Amino acid sequence: MTTQRKKTRILVTFIEAGFGHITTAASIADAIEGLHDPNIEVIRKYTFKDHPTLFKIEQRFIRDVKWANTFPFHNYIQMWGTYIGGIHNSLPIVVSTVYKRARNIYLEMLKEVQPDIIIDTHYLTSFLSTQYRDLVDPHVKVVTYNPDNSVHNWWNIRVDKFVVNCRLAFHDALKHDFTRKQLMIVPFVTRKEIMEVTEGKSFYRTKYGLPQDRLIVMVAAGGYGKSGMNRVVAALMNAQHPITVLAICGTNKHLFKRLERLKTTAPSNIDLRPYEFVDKVYELNRAADVLLTKGGPNAMLDSALMGVPIGVFYCASEIEYISAHLFTDVLNCGRSFTRSKKIVKWINECAVDRRILDIYINSANAVRKEGNGADDIAKFIQTYAAEP
Repeated sequence: MTTQRKKTRILVTFIEAGFGHITTAASIADAIEGLHDPNIEVIRKYTFKDHPTLFKIEQRFIRDVKWANTFPFHNYIQMWGTYIGGIHNSLPIVVSTVYKRARNIYLEMLKEVQPDIIIDTHYLTSFLSTQYRDLVDPHVKVVTYNPDNSVHNWWNIRVDKFVVNCRLAFHDALKHDFTRKQLMIVPFVTRKEIMEVTEGKSFYRTKYGLPQDRLIVMVAAGGYGKSGMNRVVAALMNAQHPITVLAICGTNKHLFKRLERLKTTAPSNIDLRPYEFVDKVYELNRAADVLLTKGGPNAMLDSALMGVPIGVFYCASEIEYISAHLFTDVLNCGRSFTRSKKIVKWINECAVDRRILDIYINSANAVRKEGNGADDIAKFIQTYAAEP
């Protein structure tokens, strides 16, 4: 008589600290489920929302992201703190002191789930997963996907597998003492919905009631609508040629109300359309000719995969500076700006002759041809789960 094989429990952890960690975690979970492997059970868990103590920490992360998106020095001070006690010691010190109670709660939570493999996209959940492996269940395998394009000091070098999405991050990881055996490089990870988009600009302009003949500029700065968005939208009111401006305010209700008022006084050649949080924002992105955004890696990636050139107007941290450098200088998917006047000048030029965007569109199409790294991770996890 044959015994039925026990399903391998794959825990994908979710935490909000900017929306990039959530979207990449969801993309990986979707890809694993898409394998339809009867021997695998995928468990999605918003771990920091399940207990008041953990929830407070998540709220602190959200507040820190918003602060960094407004005052860049905030993040630089935090990054300087990661050197205290040595780059591999500062996070363990913080967890064993400031987050000690939270750690114990988290480990109890993982005990209830009893995972075989844990997949993380955030440095803190990654560290806590290795604590669980070392203190509770040595058979657990810890896999971390780094959604950034660089590696900072608090990414845990004790994970079983550390997955990066570009060669810049790969070499950065080696400098941070990850071994080549630990490292895995895949294409950029994105949502399956984005890779499934086949319709062109005309289709989505019709769907959202947008003009077919105007230059459409989308302005977005992450889900929180910070990072000088108001400044950039206000500057675009000085454009000389007819343009439509899609301003994605996300969860920032104050910005949305402010831009709604600005819309009533906008010049006749400017069609300003503010939006609050948009679930399928990539469809509006696809409809646009240009995305003006901050240096968040996921927003720039989504725009590249939609074949839309980017203009970066703000970087909240060294992580975002490196990401902006990757997408503009290395991959050639757009440009970086330090002044709003230069952004307006570029938009005016694009409104007169959109062919100047072709070089960026071709580069963006090359990024899309690389495929979705979530599929590569899913196949690896399937093989990993089958190992004894």
